[in-house]
Amino acid sequence: MSPEPIPARAARHAAAVLCAVALTLLAAPAQALRFVNWNILNYPGTTAATRNPLYRTVLAPLNADVLITCEMISQAGADQFLANLNVMDPGQWAGSAFQNGGDTAQELYYKSSKVQLLGQWAFYPNAANHLRFVNVYRLKLVGYPPNMGEFRVYGLHLKASQGFEAQRGAECTGLRDSLNAMPPGTHALVCGDYNFYTGLEPGMQKLVESQVNNIGQLYDPLGLQNVAWQDNTSMQIYWTQSTCKTGDVGCAPGAATGGLDDRFDLVLPSNPWRDDSGFELVAGTYATVGNDGLHHNNSIQDPPTIPEGAAYATALHSLSDHLPVKVELRVPVLPSVSSAPIALGRILVGSLGTSGRGIANFAEAPAEPLNYQWSAPPGFVAPGGPQTRTAGANANDVLGVDTSTPGVRSGTITFTSSSSDASVIGIPASATVLRHAVASLDSSAVLTARTLDFGTHDAGTFTPLEVRLHNTGFDALQARLVVLSATITGGDGHFHVAGTVPDSLAIPGATFNVTFDDAGSTADSTYTADLAFTGSDEPLPGATAAATLSVQLSARRSGGATTGVGPQLPTATLLRAPAPNPLQRESVLRFELAQGGETRLDVYDAAGRRVATLLRSALEPGRYSIRWDGRGDSGPLGAGLYFARLTAPNSAPHAVRLAIIR
Repeated sequence: MSPEPIPARAARHAAAVLCAVALTLLAAPAQALRFVNWNILNYPGTTAATRNPLYRTVLAPLNADVLITCEMISQAGADQFLANLNVMDPGQWAGSAFQNGGDTAQELYYKSSKVQLLGQWAFYPNAANHLRFVNVYRLKLVGYPPNMGEFRVYGLHLKASQGFEAQRGAECTGLRDSLNAMPPGTHALVCGDYNFYTGLEPGMQKLVESQVNNIGQLYDPLGLQNVAWQDNTSMQIYWTQSTCKTGDVGCAPGAATGGLDDRFDLVLPSNPWRDDSGFELVAGTYATVGNDGLHHNNSIQDPPTIPEGAAYATALHSLSDHLPVKVELRVPVLPSVSSAPIALGRILVGSLGTSGRGIANFAEAPAEPLNYQWSAPPGFVAPGGPQTRTAGANANDVLGVDTSTPGVRSGTITFTSSSSDASVIGIPASATVLRHAVASLDSSAVLTARTLDFGTHDAGTFTPLEVRLHNTGFDALQARLVVLSATITGGDGHFHVAGTVPDSLAIPGATFNVTFDDAGSTADSTYTADLAFTGSDEPLPGATAAATLSVQLSARRSGGATTGVGPQLPTATLLRAPAPNPLQRESVLRFELAQGGETRLDVYDAAGRRVATLLRSALEPGRYSIRWDGRGDSGPLGAGLYFARLTAPNSAPHAVRLAIIR
């Protein structure tokens, strides 16, 4: 075909395309999977050794991941071309098994780090005329689970030349029937040398038409299915044949001539490639390699020089009469979400009851984004609203329990996403949220300060007193109290405290013995001191310091003069803490009466029932002690918590706790 002038409108279009091509070369889009379709022309023929370096010149800048070729002649040729690819990218390429249908055949090559070949088969699309195989390849993305990342590639080479439209139509009818038998939702790319001269050709229309069964319906990504292609300069940027004009020298042996004016080489996807989910054909990436739209009916190496350069044009001119077609494929989301339970154990109110859960989309850009959201039951914490991880993104989401109130938490936080592999994942979460320990000097109420008076005694007659520390209100939803220190300030060193520090308090409390050592004390002198207890929650997440407990100590050393006057009588009626407590064998209960009269000392169990009467008698004012071995009115009492209660004239009842252990 002789060259003809390009219309002004087409020239402007071509200039714009040339500019776009130049910009693309400067800033190529991110690649997920690059697919290339190329009729490499009677390979290996007699010139493979000469052509091999030129194939690498063309293919190296394309950085293809999957390459399907037409016009492969033999298994030896398939192996030789694979070796040539691995010279370009050492060790990266693998190939399909060669299947010879009686004429030239298709051959699939792929980078094994990107995809794996699951299987292949071939069939004649026209049962009445076995011309060439249609080859089918099942491929799967590397790193994806078994039910994700699979697609199919159909390779074909239909009957050539004008006048054979009916033959191509019959081949496409058989092909469409085969495509309709695919599983619904299959992503298929049907590619090769179709030899169509127009989008209106019966074979093209059969592939894109709507049928009762549209599983195998294809579409033209360029939207040119209903227009003439040959010599249509409004779409010349997409022509793929021929790289040589009539009379050219240096063309590959057997190459057709006439210059660029036909669109024979197509990549037609099935409909799932445009449903905006999973695999997608990236818009704007479908391109004919080396065609700048400025070489109508001319050689690819004629002026103007294509943007890829003169050497690139010469390589295309010398290899084949067809140009490669490339397209970018967006791959499905590849999520990574751990379903490991969030088991926080025992934690405290107000603590950070959460943990980071990594959510990643490991797919290579421009992969499908991971769109997801969390659903957390009451008492649990998760991000609200829709969330997104773009391709290659990895970050933590905060999941856990609500620690604003105490309680036992157990439930499932649900992850729902756009991924077919991890659409719904349940993450068990649990924790026991505890109240903080409550330090107190009383078992039934919060008491942070009190006095402890040893009274007035002669030297050598002071008896030890007890201080009881409690974790008031303790139950299964309250932390234990750890006593950290017991410190006495003042008293000129005469007061001493003994007990277990640290101690972990639940039930019962802890007993500390306080003594007044009168050695070196001054007669008729009163000594005072402060006893401070510090503590904290048991060592759990969110532990804090407990309130400091303060006990004001006092003792008066009498002069000890022998005036015939008896020991000073108590000024107040009180029941002192038993010692030892808890009781194993026996404890001593001491009490003081400021006034005489009917006095009772009884023991009650935790339910308030009287179980023992230790004393019921009229007593004079004074100081008394009773030893008790833990026997009740009906026999030995079992282990547990009890209360001793003193009832005396003109005084409110006094009660102290006493635990029995066996």
